[in-house]
Amino acid sequence: MKIPIYNQNSEAVGGIFIAELSALGKDPETVNTLGAHRHDFYVFFVLTKGKVIMKCDMTDVKISAPSIVIIKPFQIHSPKFVSPDAGGYYMSAAPFLVPNNCDSVFQNMKIEDQVNKVSKFQKKELFETVSLLHRSFENTCSHKTPIVNGLFSTLIYRFVNIYSDASQSASELKNQSAVIYSNFKKLISDSTFLETPSFFAKKLNITTSHLNYCVNISTGKSVTYWLQNAMILEAQRLLYYTDNDVKEIAFKLGFEDHTYFSRLFKKITGETALTFRLKFRE
Repeated sequence: MKIPIYNQNSEAVGGIFIAELSALGKDPETVNTLGAHRHDFYVFFVLTKGKVIMKCDMTDVKISAPSIVIIKPFQIHSPKFVSPDAGGYYMSAAPFLVPNNCDSVFQNMKIEDQVNKVSKFQKKELFETVSLLHRSFENTCSHKTPIVNGLFSTLIYRFVNIYSDASQSASELKNQSAVIYSNFKKLISDSTFLETPSFFAKKLNITTSHLNYCVNISTGKSVTYWLQNAMILEAQRLLYYTDNDVKEIAFKLGFEDHTYFSRLFKKITGETALTFRLKFRE
């Protein structure tokens, strides 16, 4: 059976979607129809009441309110149990909208660390922020996209602070492959993502084949995939946040041939750079 991969909701504003969820468990049929699936974007839950059990990458995760939950892009997940009184907020975000320093925290988390209990000291500010984001998303107003984007950024950093304050082992990596993958990711920047895998292997004092092995065993993806992913994320940020034309962006990213950049962008994302930019413009 093929595991479905879902794209972001068409109602997303500037790559962000949020919905308030109430009495989730009162309709068991809806829960049962949500089988194992993946998303090509980040999913965040703020559970304000009730309990949920979710299977994430073959691991049962128990969640009780108040908690925050992060599902990384392409993780396989499905609900197993939802209490009748469960409620909260569901958010999705295009990966390029998550800042690199936050993304590195999320990507290094073990599954059990992707769920975090919210303390009484953190609860008020978190709930106020997510509620304001939801109201702004639902309202029709001028400059809606930058307002939603700004509130989303605030919320993401609140998530990171909650994980840090809880002293979770989100950045603890137990095996050599995971350590090498983490160190490799730290070396990727806007000045290195066009380098070859051998460049990074040399920096880490290992062979290229061993680097590829460690990255693949840790993520299921190759070194080349992560380099292209870093380049695409930066390109998407420049397309989203600036008015630079595609040629200028290609040169800024280090491409001497802007037509090659355009072909590569379309090959990886399935759409042209201009199409990507236009779908996020009001």
